[in-house]
Amino acid sequence: MTESSGETEATPSDSVDDGLETAPRSGILGVVQRHKFFSGAALLLIFVGVAAAWTQLRPLLAPEFRNISYEVPDAPQLVATPEETLYRIDPSQSEATYEVDETFAGSKPTRTRGTTNGIAGDFAINATSPENSRVGEIVVDLEQLHSDDTLRDTRLRSAYLESYSFPLATFTNAKLVGLPQKLSQGQQYEFEMQGDLRVKSTTLPATWKVTARQSDNKLTATATTTVAMSEYEIGPISLAGMLRTGDEVTLTMNLVAVDPSTASITTQITAPPSPEKVENAPSFETEVMPVLAANCASCHNSNAMGSHHWKLDTAQDASTYAHALGVVTTARYMPPWPASDKGVPLAHSKSLDEQTIAMLAEWADAGGPLDVAKDTPIRPSAQAKVTKIRKDKSLKMPKPYTGSLTNQNDYRCFEVDPGLTEATFMTGFEFLPDQIEEIHHAQVFQIAASAREGLQQLEGTNLAKVPDGQPGWSCYTGTGAGTAVSPSGEKSAGSKLIGGWAPGQEAASFKGAGILFQPGDTLVLQMHYHYSDSVTPDQSSFVMQTEPGTSPLREITVMNPLAPVEIPCPAGATEPLCDRAAALEDNVKLYGASGKFIEQGLLRACKKTAEELAIGMNGTYSSSCDSVVPFDGQIIEVLGHMHTLGRSFRMTLWPDSPQEKVLLDIPDWNFDWQMLYELQSPVDVVKGDKIRIECSWNRDADPLRAKRYIVFAEGTEDEMCFNTYSIIPPALAPAPAANAATP
Repeated sequence: MTESSGETEATPSDSVDDGLETAPRSGILGVVQRHKFFSGAALLLIFVGVAAAWTQLRPLLAPEFRNISYEVPDAPQLVATPEETLYRIDPSQSEATYEVDETFAGSKPTRTRGTTNGIAGDFAINATSPENSRVGEIVVDLEQLHSDDTLRDTRLRSAYLESYSFPLATFTNAKLVGLPQKLSQGQQYEFEMQGDLRVKSTTLPATWKVTARQSDNKLTATATTTVAMSEYEIGPISLAGMLRTGDEVTLTMNLVAVDPSTASITTQITAPPSPEKVENAPSFETEVMPVLAANCASCHNSNAMGSHHWKLDTAQDASTYAHALGVVTTARYMPPWPASDKGVPLAHSKSLDEQTIAMLAEWADAGGPLDVAKDTPIRPSAQAKVTKIRKDKSLKMPKPYTGSLTNQNDYRCFEVDPGLTEATFMTGFEFLPDQIEEIHHAQVFQIAASAREGLQQLEGTNLAKVPDGQPGWSCYTGTGAGTAVSPSGEKSAGSKLIGGWAPGQEAASFKGAGILFQPGDTLVLQMHYHYSDSVTPDQSSFVMQTEPGTSPLREITVMNPLAPVEIPCPAGATEPLCDRAAALEDNVKLYGASGKFIEQGLLRACKKTAEELAIGMNGTYSSSCDSVVPFDGQIIEVLGHMHTLGRSFRMTLWPDSPQEKVLLDIPDWNFDWQMLYELQSPVDVVKGDKIRIECSWNRDADPLRAKRYIVFAEGTEDEMCFNTYSIIPPALAPAPAANAATP
C-alpha cells in the first residue's frame, strides 16, 4: 500500500533531511543517533538505566548469599537506680516491622510487610517520676528482615539497606514526652518517644507514637513512626520494574520487655520458617531445571545482565527463591516479554505456555524441592546459548581512559579504526567491556571516510572543546563528526549508529545482511560511564565479523520515527519549571539549543500543537506521529523507546485502513525492559507506506520525579516517543564498487 498524504518520512540513520523545517540537521540527527539501539537479526535485550544496579556488584561473594546469623544484636545495657525498674527487650516476644505500599508488575498498590525479631534495648522506668525514665539505645538487625518474598528481601538487603555493610539500625538519645506525673501498674498510657534514628550512614530525628503498659514484671509497648525512605537513601525500592514501593514507610516496634534479674532473655532467635515440603511435586531435574536453563540462565548466571537482580548459578539458587519464581512467572513478568500478541507474530518469544507456568507454580508452592545436588549448575541450554561470531577484526580503545567522580555521567568518544582498504560488510559484532561496573551503555557509530578529518580536532578535548589531556573526547551530543561528501558532491551525515551495548548483552550476528563499510570508514565508540564509589581506567574493545563488500548480502538501514511529548505538571503544582517556557530554557542550559528546538520541530512535523497534547485524560498524556517508508523493502525488526513515565507504546503499519497491521504493541510499558523485536516473517513495504507510532505517559509511573513541564529531551528525567525499525531491500542489488560513496 502507498500513502501520498505528505506524512513526514522517517529519518534514516544516515539521512540529511530530518523532516524538521527549522531544526539544524546536526542537532536532530545527534538526538536520533544517541537513542538508537540496533542489533541486526538476533533478538537482543536492552537494559536502560541500570548503571546504579551494576555498581552494586562486587568481586566478593554476593551479599545476598551470605549466611545470615540469627543471634540477637548487642545493645548497651542500662543500670537501674533505686527509683527505677529495669526492663530488657525479650526478642522472642518482640518484633520490629516495616509496612510500605508496593506495586507489583503494574498492578494496583498493596500493603506489604517485613519483620525481624532481632531487636535489643533497655528501659529504666521511674514510676513515681516518669519524666526521669530512661531509654537505652535500641538496636535492630536489618540483615534478619524477612517478608513473604525472598527475592524482595535479597534486593532490599543488598541494594538499599546495604545491610552487609550497615547491619544495624539504631535509635538513640530517646526521651519520653507526654507521660503522666505517676505511673500505675496495669494502666495503659499513650505518649511520644523522641530521639535519633540511624539507618546506614544517615541519622535523623524521629518521633514514635507509643502505647505502653506495665504489669506483672513486664513492660509491653507498641511504638510507630513514619519516615521517608529517600531521606535515609534506602529507597523507594524498585526490583527490575517488577516491584516498586512508595517512599513513605511505617515502622513499628511491638515490644515485650522483662526484668532481666528475674527472667531469662534469649540471645538467639528463630530463623523464618521454610515452606513445607509436599509429596509429588514436579521434578526439578526433569521439569523445572530445563525451563530455567532455556529461559533464565542466559540472563541470570553470574556476570550476565540480570545477575544484579537475581543470581541463578545452581539448583540451590532456584530453590531459595522458589516463591519468587512462582510469583513472577504466574504474573508473566518473567521471562521478560512486554509485547502483546496483537499484530504480526514476533520471533524468539520468551513467553511461557500455561502448562509450564502452572508447573512452576506447583513446584514453588511445594517449597522448591530438589531431586538433584544443591550445587548442580544451571547453564543456558542449547537454544539459549550466547551467539558466537568470528573475530575477524579486534579493535581496542587506543589508550585507557580514566574519568572523574566529579562527572558521574560521563559521555566519552573514542575512535577505533578497522583499517579497511576495500568495501566490507560487517555481518556481526561484539562489544567487550573492560570495566563492566562503570559502563552504563555504549553505542557504536560508523564514520564515513570523508568525515574523519574532524575527529582529529576533537581528540583530547572536553565538552567546551578545550584540551583536557585525556584520550578521546567529550560527546554528549553525538560523535561530532562532520558531513560526508561523495565524489559527486552529494552531502550526507558523517556518522550513523550501527550498534549498541548494555550490560550482559551478547554478540550480534546478521543473517543474510550486513552493515556496509567503504574504504577508509572508521568507527567511534560512544561510552556512557557512570561512576559511583571509585574510578578505574577503562580500555574496552569492539570485535567485528566481516565479509567482502562483493558478497551477496542485503544492506540494513535503520529508520527512526519520532513523536512530540507534552506532559504538564499536575494541577496546583507551583514549581518554577512547571512553566513550559522556563522548562524549555532549562533544557537549553542542560543540552544546548537542541533542548528547545527538537520539540518545536516535532510538533510542526507531526502536525500537533502543545495545547492539544497537554490536555490529557485522567492524568494520562498521549502523542502520535505518522511517517512514511522511504523505499521499497522488508521490515525485519522493530523497537519502541520511552522513559520512566511511559505507559503504552504502539507501532502500526497502514493505520486507518482495512489492511492496518500492528507491528509492535506494548500495553504496559516498562522502562527496564526495552527490547529490539525481530519479526517472525519480514513485512513487505513500498515507498510511501504510512507508519504511525503512538505513546502515552502517566506521572503515576514515577511519582517521585521532580515536578517540571516535560517535553521530548535528552535526559532520563525527560521523556521521548521514539521508534526504530530495520529495513532491508526486497532483493539483492548489484555489488557496490570498491570506490563507491558511503550511502
